[in-house]
Amino acid sequence: MSNIPVREPQQKRSIEKKAKIIEAGLELFREKGYYNTNTKEIADRAGVSIGAVYSYFKDKKDIYLAVSEHVLDTQLKPLLDEMEGTPKPVNIQTFLDRCIDWHIDFCANSKQVINDWEMMQEAEPEIMQFFTDYNKRIISSFVSALDSPNINKKNLEAKVFILLALADELGTEYALRHHNMDLEQLREEIVTMLSHSLTKSE
Repeated sequence: MSNIPVREPQQKRSIEKKAKIIEAGLELFREKGYYNTNTKEIADRAGVSIGAVYSYFKDKKDIYLAVSEHVLDTQLKPLLDEMEGTPKPVNIQTFLDRCIDWHIDFCANSKQVINDWEMMQEAEPEIMQFFTDYNKRIISSFVSALDSPNINKKNLEAKVFILLALADELGTEYALRHHNMDLEQLREEIVTMLSHSLTKSE
């Protein structure tokens, strides 16, 4: 950890330099994982001095949080924008398929990052809190998207939580193949269960 005061860049050049550090961190965390990457490697990959890194970030964990936020914002924003524009009444099948497809694609392209996220959340309370807060934002967005006359809104937040948890688990299985399961059948079961739960009875 450095004693250099951390600052928020204002000038275009400084903003670009910070962005390079985040991108370098992302590349290295994906290639080697968090624990096998050091701050000097990030500086070298970004083409900046180690002092420059510490002028924007307190330590490697601070870079990791910035990288995680960048990944989630970049990957999730299109999905959340799409959710906000969901036509009413909601087509439940389409909604569920889109959520699951996103998780499968994301997990397929971010295996090392996801492995690190799981380990880091267990080891670092600050990182656990970051993901808890971010998850609340996602749940809120999905609940708003499902505010439709044909949706059973009873315990809707809990249903969205279950949807995201199952979609995440399914995406991880597609990417890492932890278990010998028929993933298409598993997907079908998830969609059937949640469709039934979300459909408002006449």
